[in-house]
Amino acid sequence: MTGFKTLLMAGATILLAPLYAAGDAQSPPAGAWEYLRPQFYGDRSIGVVDERFMSIEAPSNTPDPAATPLTLRFGPEAAGKIRQVRLIIDNNPSPLAATMDLKSGVPLTEIDLRVRIDRFTSVRAIAETNDGRLEMRSTWINASGGCSAPPGAAEGGTLGDIRFRPSTDGKALQISIRHPNNSGFQIDPRTGDPIPPHYISHISMSFAGQTIMEAQTGISLSENPTLRVATSEPLSGPLRIEATDSMTNAHYSATWNGASNTTAKAAPDSGH
Repeated sequence: MTGFKTLLMAGATILLAPLYAAGDAQSPPAGAWEYLRPQFYGDRSIGVVDERFMSIEAPSNTPDPAATPLTLRFGPEAAGKIRQVRLIIDNNPSPLAATMDLKSGVPLTEIDLRVRIDRFTSVRAIAETNDGRLEMRSTWINASGGCSAPPGAAEGGTLGDIRFRPSTDGKALQISIRHPNNSGFQIDPRTGDPIPPHYISHISMSFAGQTIMEAQTGISLSENPTLRVATSEPLSGPLRIEATDSMTNAHYSATWNGASNTTAKAAPDSGH
């Protein structure tokens, strides 16, 4: 939890900076990116214009700030040639939403997530290719209160259950993890007490025994996190998902064996 608390404090400092006072302007302030860019990328050049290489899509006015759909698309020149993607939500309390390390050669054409948006912000995806090239795409999202929205009313189900939903053409697979993914900024509507942060901190995806994605995640992912990946070729099992709980360090896992395997029960292990 120490790393999360440090990031949370950094995010809070950013949000309280004088720059934040410009929030009523037509465009939101630069927010976290001004501080995270030199930390992660130094003074390296970052491309920002080639939409055919990579693009980012999200609703400009989200109907649900606690579960805003976000889509990253990779063109033919990018698929299989990207080793890392960072997702930064500038004005969220914890702006680094996810860091996804990808295996070279896996022809991913799309990654979909649902994220929390706390206020009017820029959302950025920064991709690093296998040869060290950097590309960034960004989009504006107008929202309010996504990180403090109360938990969903739905009850039932087992913490860490993992479900799979393949596309009809077999080229995409959605993974859903039952988990509150509490942000630490929510209030229990029944007691009025703050709800401590409790989230999925890591997601690993492996195929045929080889890890194809490692994602460090946090409170900016929505309740019951979902991750959808699409490729240029039909997917086939077995594909294994493992997720780590931030509070207990429990590991949840499930294996998708093909298009007929649409649900699976998570198997918590010892956390080691």
